Amino acid sequence: MTLMLRNALRPWGDLDRLFGPPAQAAGWSPRFDISETEDAYVLHLDIPGVSPKDIEVRFDEGMLSVRGERKHGEADSRLHRRERFFGSFERWFRLPGDVNEEGINASYTDGVLTLTIPKQAPVDNSRLIPVS
Repeated sequence: MTLMLRNALRPWGDLDRLFGPPAQAAGWSPRFDISETEDAYVLHLDIPGVSPKDIEVRFDEGMLSVRGERKHGEADSRLHRRERFFGSFERWFRLPGDVNEEGINASYTDGVLTLTIPKQAPVDNSRLIPVS
């Protein structure tokens, strides 16, 4: 019975033995909204309690990453309940090809990180190849 229960709770148990357990998320994952205007894409990430100096925004090869850390508060009292997440986080966003990576802007106000990603005219790299 115990074996059946364990297998029911871990349906991928055989695969775990071959490939290892699935990767666990680092700490917590902030909620976000993505919207689009005529000129830009806008991301809003809720990260209250995170200091701007603990936030890193990076763009590399079409991927935008946001990582940071929410540090624990003072431990001078006994904790009765914890519902807030602490520790590091990281989110990745694949951006469309029409973004102006040089114009990406990040601002942080009232616990919300706002990333404004301007659009640019798509570059046509296609060419006609002559057949001989």
